[in-house]
Amino acid sequence: MTTKEYLGQISRLNRMINNKLTEIAQLKDMAASISAPQNGERVQTTPNFDKIGTKYAKIDEMERKIDGMVDELVDKKEKIIQQIDSMEDENTYNILFARYIEKKTFEVIATEMKYSWRQVVRLHGTALKQFEKKYGEVYLNQ
Repeated sequence: MTTKEYLGQISRLNRMINNKLTEIAQLKDMAASISAPQNGERVQTTPNFDKIGTKYAKIDEMERKIDGMVDELVDKKEKIIQQIDSMEDENTYNILFARYIEKKTFEVIATEMKYSWRQVVRLHGTALKQFEKKYGEVYLNQ
């Protein structure tokens, strides 16, 4: 795992959680639109009279997965924030926090720090190297 991938775990987990929440909303809409079972004559099939129950069981399972993912996100975010907070260089701290915690683009960071975009990209590369030097053994072999 590279330093960028390690720091980017927060955004990735956040996207995954949001995607799962969208899936749940779609499943709930589908469950609400399921019609009542028809008891007409059928041959050679076993009807599933509990379609709604099946859908809500799936929703419940997904919600439990999301709870676990949220717990993982909170733990990783807390750990990464502590690691970024411990960086001594102010530019390193500012760039890593803005980029990986606040999810700001290099353009926004450059404007806020009153640097050129190119300078921010260069400082970002330096910040990644400093972070890796300090914490690389934690994640590089994962």
